[in-house]
Amino acid sequence: MGQQQLLMMVLVSIIIGLATILGLVLFENFRDESLNDIIRQEMMEAANYGQAYYNRPSVLGGGSKDFSGINMGIIALDTLTTISRFEITETSQTYFKITADPLSGLDDFTIVVYSDRVEWE
Repeated sequence: MGQQQLLMMVLVSIIIGLATILGLVLFENFRDESLNDIIRQEMMEAANYGQAYYNRPSVLGGGSKDFSGINMGIIALDTLTTISRFEITETSQTYFKITADPLSGLDDFTIVVYSDRVEWE
């Protein structure tokens, strides 16, 4: 009887260990997905501000159909947050690019903002 109980305890310990490891892996994946969603949401909000700037006349502080003068203050995006570094990497008359470098080691995000749409690179 003692040998069966010992075998059962070893089996239960292995199952609990595997369940713990699986839970940690799932938690890490959920955390990464949540960070991706937060970063993408911040970039989309910045894109909306950029499009509003593009359409606003220069008399009212806008770009008058030109993205050339856009900066981080206009799109209400901090260059460094608790989860990512943001920067405008390219500007032209018809589009601008925002790049995010997550501090958690995830892949970089780049969004290209046009007057009527956005595209993820």
